[in-house]
Amino acid sequence: MQLLEIFEGKRQSVTLRGAGQLRPVQLRRPTGLHAGNAQTQRAVHFRHRGARGLLDENTMESLLKAIELGVDDVEFDIQRTKDGVFVLMHDPTVERTTNGQGAVSGMTLAEFKQLKSKSGYSIPTLEEVLQVLKPLPVGIILDIKVTDPKCVPAVYALVDKYGLVSRTVFETSYPKVAKAIEEFNPELVSAIYPAWPPSAIYYAKKYKLDCVSLYYPFANPLEVKRARKAGFKVVVWTVDKPGKISYFANKLKVDGIMTDDPNLFKAADADCGCGKR
Repeated sequence: MQLLEIFEGKRQSVTLRGAGQLRPVQLRRPTGLHAGNAQTQRAVHFRHRGARGLLDENTMESLLKAIELGVDDVEFDIQRTKDGVFVLMHDPTVERTTNGQGAVSGMTLAEFKQLKSKSGYSIPTLEEVLQVLKPLPVGIILDIKVTDPKCVPAVYALVDKYGLVSRTVFETSYPKVAKAIEEFNPELVSAIYPAWPPSAIYYAKKYKLDCVSLYYPFANPLEVKRARKAGFKVVVWTVDKPGKISYFANKLKVDGIMTDDPNLFKAADADCGCGKR
């Protein structure tokens, strides 16, 4: 039989021999979600949109705060400006998180760069973030909010430019974009969290993805078991209570947990006795 784990490049097959004995395989040092439970003995800790519960989401300050607090992976969202530059932004419009108005896709980069977050931080481009993350020991969950599947090669090119493909999970809520990720390069680690959460496994099977990202109220034992049986990694979001984090980590044993406040991981670990690597 085969045990499929997502490591630095994609799924790495490790042959099981005998009663639980693994054949040794030479692997590069895994990072974040790519390491899986085999390395960490616990769920991987993700930070949602940087350190959203502590600092303005999708800002450099928020991402660095999350890393300072010891997360395994940082998650952030990208949109695309009128002149084709990828920038950090969750919504298609900027009103909720900045002092500006309008759609990101209707702004040039110069116009976008005039915006400030609610606390006065600048909003970085994807390239600026990749430059900062390159030397740091953290994985990346890159949530592609651009709805056009044709954006995938350009996103990949930027990540590849900084040598970060092996540390990146390419995630999206749009099935067509998820399909484009796999068709562009099947070796990329892909994840989906569709608008209707129960359809995640369906799309993951249909497009041969690697991970299903489940909104936590839908991550019940049956759904997690279904995903595991189908060979997918399971990530739950957004879990903002220590008790829930402990439940998903220790009872359901999911592969990754996303929260708005990384301090909650410490509280959950204190409750359950889990240790950070």
